[in-house]
Amino acid sequence: MNKNKLDVIEINLDAWFPKRNISRVLLINPPDAHSELFQFSIAKRGRCANYPPYGLLTLTQHLRAMNIEVQVLNLNHEILKHCYEIENSEDLRFDITWQKLVDNNITNFRPQLIGVTCMFTMTHVSFKNVCIFSNQFSIPIVIGGVHSTNDPERVLSELPFVKAVFLREADITFQDFIKVVNRQEPVQQLSQMVLNLEGGPLTLSGQRIPASTDISVVPAWDSADIKDATKYGIIGTFYYLKPKGTPTATILSNRGCRAQCTFCGVRSFNGKGVRHRTISSVIDELEILQSEFGIKHFMWLDDDLLKDEKRAVLLFNEMVSRNLSLTWDATNGIIAYSCTNEVIHAAAESGCIAVNIGMESGNETMLRRIRKPGTINKFIETANVLHKYEQIYANLLLLIGLPDETMGMVLDTMEVAREMNLDWCRISPLQPLPNTPIYEEMIGLGLIEDTGYKASSEVRFSVGPYGKLAEMEQGLRNSTPDFRKAFSEIAINNVPSRTQLADIWFYMNYSLNFHRLFKEKRPNKIRQQMSALSAIINIISPNNAFALYYLIYLGNLEGKKPKGPLLNRLENTLENSKFWADRFHAFGLSAKDLVNQNLSPTQIPLKPQGYSETRQNF
Repeated sequence: MNKNKLDVIEINLDAWFPKRNISRVLLINPPDAHSELFQFSIAKRGRCANYPPYGLLTLTQHLRAMNIEVQVLNLNHEILKHCYEIENSEDLRFDITWQKLVDNNITNFRPQLIGVTCMFTMTHVSFKNVCIFSNQFSIPIVIGGVHSTNDPERVLSELPFVKAVFLREADITFQDFIKVVNRQEPVQQLSQMVLNLEGGPLTLSGQRIPASTDISVVPAWDSADIKDATKYGIIGTFYYLKPKGTPTATILSNRGCRAQCTFCGVRSFNGKGVRHRTISSVIDELEILQSEFGIKHFMWLDDDLLKDEKRAVLLFNEMVSRNLSLTWDATNGIIAYSCTNEVIHAAAESGCIAVNIGMESGNETMLRRIRKPGTINKFIETANVLHKYEQIYANLLLLIGLPDETMGMVLDTMEVAREMNLDWCRISPLQPLPNTPIYEEMIGLGLIEDTGYKASSEVRFSVGPYGKLAEMEQGLRNSTPDFRKAFSEIAINNVPSRTQLADIWFYMNYSLNFHRLFKEKRPNKIRQQMSALSAIINIISPNNAFALYYLIYLGNLEGKKPKGPLLNRLENTLENSKFWADRFHAFGLSAKDLVNQNLSPTQIPLKPQGYSETRQNF
């Protein structure tokens, strides 16, 4: 930077911090959803995610080492806690609750700097509301996280009072900023951020990527209400495999990912390659979580947990050597290439109960286009390894709606998924997000418009409690009036429309997850699937007739007679929901068959246009 720019920065810092002294910092994690999107009934069932703000807790530990006093305010947790404490939606005071907490924290703690993070674009409205409310206290506000990194200029256009945007990982740059404000370092030390100066935003280039030594710290877990997190919400995908309320935490053993998937923003945020924490720091953290906070289960946050297979085995073996009595899951997914027998054996021995395998597509051409590491043969090999360890509940992650993906390619995905025969397929319509290669590709093809965050109030998750498919999962919204006709008219060589994708998703979900349960005979897997189905009808989607039907069916295999309440619930759903009645008719299901267990797992009676009998029968 030239002297003129340095002088301008100094002038702005003097204006923002007249005393040039930061000794107290408030870090805020906003609610995942804003008041219009938030649904009390879903939160009351405990379906909403309640992840601890791991990044803020790590940053807190770094700041403490600088003798900075820090408070962490997790508004998402507090909103869910509020729902737990009240009985009716009429008592819900969504905005008042979080605003009062922000007010109290600022008034009592008197921070000299407020930092607000935002992970997902879909949280933008909530994030923006928190920033605007906090701004009334005339304390400098800075922001960071994946969402802010993706398009800082556009975010600043909606939040013009924000002083700085920290790009990518802020472990080092946030410390640098405070040191510069406190005149402990020269202005030249600032990098990897956007300063919102009086004359306009100034992007400071240069990289300050945290190295292994920088990330090998134990987060400030005492700043999080971690013990009660699963009392008010869920952490990870596999919460149903543990007793309700099992104290659960998250942990990160490395940052980054070897893959270059075009739909993913990990590389844009973490950079190329993978940086590992020391194994000792990871195990130390697990011991602290277990002994000091009563944690019994944890989820790896890693995007590439098994990048170094030898290290992974050493890590898992050390967990056994230290006599940790924890179980764990890999909700964020593991790469199939590294799922060797040695690695999975060590994982199982160390307490692994569940993993997600990211395949996305079963079509080789599409795999190459989205730069997905792995081949069809490798995915099938991985499935064969996982089949040896029945205690591990394995999900397969699939995407539909990829650019130029034909119905035939979707069928390829279904065939491979069926051959792999893992426990569940998590199918998501593509959600192209800014700052990913696939987003730019789709703009270039004219498939989407570059509306960015100005339309962020309409950007929603594809799945989950705030997802676009949530209503359809519950039978509250039709994909099309005549499902059988709509699906059969999808031409196999055509690229499905966005409307048709809803029918494809529904068909794949039934075919790959529910219909296959007719053939399930393994006692361990039946118990796991019953836990998954119970979670669907009790937490995720109470009106899901498929889950009710197959839960009764599997219960019968366990030697239990059909439970009256469940049968009544199913019959009432079919009687009162044309949506579910139509789908039961389309798939040849009847509640009456469950009484005598007179069922025959025949071929699903739906075929898209151009279906070839030479294809694997599905």
